[in-house]
Amino acid sequence: MSLLNIKYITALTTVIFFLTACGGGSGSDTISTTGTATTTGTATTTGTATTGTTVIAQAKQSGQITDNTTGDPIADVKVSIGDDSTITDSEGYYTLTNLTVNNEVVINFEKDGYLLGSTEINLKSLADDNTLSHNYLEYKLRPNQYQWEHESVKKFLSPRIDIDALYVDINNNPYNGIMTATLTILDLRTEEGKTLFSGSFKGINSNGNIVQFESYGLVSMLLEDSNGNTLRFADGETGTLIFNEIPSYEASSTIPLWYYDYAQGLWVEEGYAELQADGTYQGEISRLGTWALNKPLEEDPGIYRGRIIDENGAPVGDVRVYATGENWVSSDLTTDENGVFELNVIPGDDFELTAYDYQDKYGASYNNTIAAIASGDVVEDRS
Repeated sequence: MSLLNIKYITALTTVIFFLTACGGGSGSDTISTTGTATTTGTATTTGTATTGTTVIAQAKQSGQITDNTTGDPIADVKVSIGDDSTITDSEGYYTLTNLTVNNEVVINFEKDGYLLGSTEINLKSLADDNTLSHNYLEYKLRPNQYQWEHESVKKFLSPRIDIDALYVDINNNPYNGIMTATLTILDLRTEEGKTLFSGSFKGINSNGNIVQFESYGLVSMLLEDSNGNTLRFADGETGTLIFNEIPSYEASSTIPLWYYDYAQGLWVEEGYAELQADGTYQGEISRLGTWALNKPLEEDPGIYRGRIIDENGAPVGDVRVYATGENWVSSDLTTDENGVFELNVIPGDDFELTAYDYQDKYGASYNNTIAAIASGDVVEDRS
């Protein structure tokens, strides 16, 4: 790990957001805010909050789930954090209570006909008066792009998949019959791709280390039997995924493949994809699920520090901050009581900043692009 070269930037307006309550404007032409979200209902939670007489949980998580393509709320989405789960109501709202405080926890979203959703949040303890959720989340689910029935004895072949395999059911018995297949493909160079990307842009590499990465595509494929139960490859069976070509200046002969582990909320490196003559990448997979073509960062990230204040100059805590590059996103899940945040960014890439106040439920974005930061450099505000 190289030493960090700290570049202090004084009076740097790009590292300060001006946020105002209720989604209103701040008087600054660098900020645009979104509207507010008002909870109209909650859903019943499962799980326990105590062990014996010792309280182990003291946080709650609430939010709303909407359809990425229509903006409509989605009812009956299963929302889960660990063993605790609930179902969204008719307006897409949910609440999970009696949760254990955790500075980094995975929340998953499951609904038939949609790509499985997953992201990380910070679970803070409730305020003394319990009037506001400190952990509010607005989340979008993407309908599966393709869904069809398929005979198990036939080969899957499309521009993105090539699978000729044997399958087993949930009891590990060979399956021969009609299958329901769902397929979703995301281009990580689009806003939609980055917004809907499963989890965060980091994972466990082949050496067992957590690494940050940039991604060049996601392919998710699931199979179900005639009763709606998940099917998987029989032992030793494999399939092939095909990913779009990437910009020539970023291309290499091989790029690692990663599958998403929804239980851990992490990407796990497994195998690789090879560059083809037509510019696409093909790689062999050992399981069905959500896969991505990710290039891990092999040098120190750049570090970007800043501060969130309101229109009166007061620091704003409880804000999620995101840096979004061409094919990656980095986040600080919460500003501290001084409004300070820190982001690890991909070196050499310009990026944009957005923020979401998850206590008062509104967001803002900085209108200008932030210049690239070199590996090992820290850019921060000292004002």
